[in-house]
Amino acid sequence: MSAFTAQARRFFDALAPGWDARCQHDPRKVAAIVTLAGIPAGGRVLDIACGTGVLEPALLECAPREILAVDLSPAMIAEARRKLSDPRVRFAACDLFELAETGFDTAVAYSAYPHFPDKARFAAHVAGLLRPGGRLLIAHSQGRAAINAHHESGAAREVSVGLRPAREEAEALRPYFDLDIVADTPEIYVLSGVCRAAGG
Repeated sequence: MSAFTAQARRFFDALAPGWDARCQHDPRKVAAIVTLAGIPAGGRVLDIACGTGVLEPALLECAPREILAVDLSPAMIAEARRKLSDPRVRFAACDLFELAETGFDTAVAYSAYPHFPDKARFAAHVAGLLRPGGRLLIAHSQGRAAINAHHESGAAREVSVGLRPAREEAEALRPYFDLDIVADTPEIYVLSGVCRAAGG
């Protein structure tokens, strides 16, 4: 585990008990983001850096066969398990880059992308977890300026990297994904595309 990863785990473990009280999410935007993910009924979903399970209720409304919700922080996973018990959801405390399970139809990274500093590594690894034709959705329910201002304050700056304009961030994804959503407005930030077959 890298020093950055270990520091991020400690940071989020410490904040987990009060996370839901300090981090509010507009349910209308969450619903819109999940809609953009295009989750197929009966599909398999990977929720990357799920935190306390904010997305799970909305994801379950899409009738997936299975959700694997992973987070680096065991304390965040404990909070998520406390809030939700559904046989379709598996929560796992693990480093995304140690995850080897494959064949997911959809991977969603909601409110998490700044905590993955190596974007090329992220793109390559997630592409390997998805089936060919599977979708990656990276999303924030706030604009880039607000997200960066939040992460540049206090201890968060030690476990985050600033978001660049979406068209620039998209370049790390293009070797693996055919992007069809690149949105960067004062209200929302979204990158999404379909995974190409190996060598495609």
